[in-house]
Amino acid sequence: MITWTDNGSSRIGEGYGDASYHLTKHIGKSGLDFRKIENESPQEISGFQIGYAKRNDVHEGVVINHCLPESYGKYGDYKIGFSYWETNQLPSGWIDDLNRMDEIWTTSDFMRSVFIYSGVTKPVYNFQLGVDPEIYFPRKRVRKGPFTFLSIGSPSTRKNSQMSVDAFIKLFGGNDQYQMIYKSKGPADARSIINGMKDKLDHPQIDIIDWEVSAEELGRIYDKADCVLYPTSGEGWGLLPFQGIAKGIPTICTNFSACSEFAHFSVPLDYSMSDYKMSGIYQDAGYWAKPDFDDLCDKMLYTVNNYEEISNRTYMSALYINENMTWEKVSERYIDRLCQILK
Repeated sequence: MITWTDNGSSRIGEGYGDASYHLTKHIGKSGLDFRKIENESPQEISGFQIGYAKRNDVHEGVVINHCLPESYGKYGDYKIGFSYWETNQLPSGWIDDLNRMDEIWTTSDFMRSVFIYSGVTKPVYNFQLGVDPEIYFPRKRVRKGPFTFLSIGSPSTRKNSQMSVDAFIKLFGGNDQYQMIYKSKGPADARSIINGMKDKLDHPQIDIIDWEVSAEELGRIYDKADCVLYPTSGEGWGLLPFQGIAKGIPTICTNFSACSEFAHFSVPLDYSMSDYKMSGIYQDAGYWAKPDFDDLCDKMLYTVNNYEEISNRTYMSALYINENMTWEKVSERYIDRLCQILK
């Protein structure tokens, strides 16, 4: 028996809920003896790891903990910890939790190196994430008017949507031939800066969408864009820019952390390293990327002025992704590894 547990319900939409949904869907079709456990409330699992199986669900077999290491369960004959991370060093408090697993899964060569460098002594395997080809399929993009940028990732501050807004206003403010769609999952974290003062984001060329949408609607939002902006400080994979590239949309993405697996498929963004301290689990955890604002401006202008060239390059990348990196395709490596474990 193989059991998958999540720290948070699977969902379709914006972020890693997609990974759990699609990976378990395809592993479940593999013919392996596989099940997924949905979360239970703490009251139902007194005595066991918060957020996981009921008492009568503790079992033998392979258990995949798809969550933060601090929430890994202690049950199962063979325990797998599956976690993402976004900086160049793991929180020190995670290392013991990781090392009591039998093996660790993460995404990207970069992240595998970070896990090992940070002190993980158990075997670490890196796998890729994918795209849903029903939504994120290639289409050759032709510049239209007005030219539309898509900023996505808010309200997570580390996605640096403020930088995207600032660059857009600096370059194109007052020119109605350019506009921005600002997709935020909740209230926007970016602000308008007028005469040095920050205020609620409100600009005639910026259309804000700050509510949760379905996967299909999110795909339609991408299709309105000529260029995706994603000057992130770090990613465990980077589904949001990856999905833009998979659609053939020129995408400017920081060439750091897991995004270094695919940022070069379109328009990679330069960065320096920063020890800026973020809150919560991101305290005391190494260095982030600091995207280069001037390079972002340069890459935006370059994309506008060389659209056919970049569109052609990104379209070829989209063809590759849809041939080799759909959820069905990337799931094959997870399934192969599980078969090796069972043998």
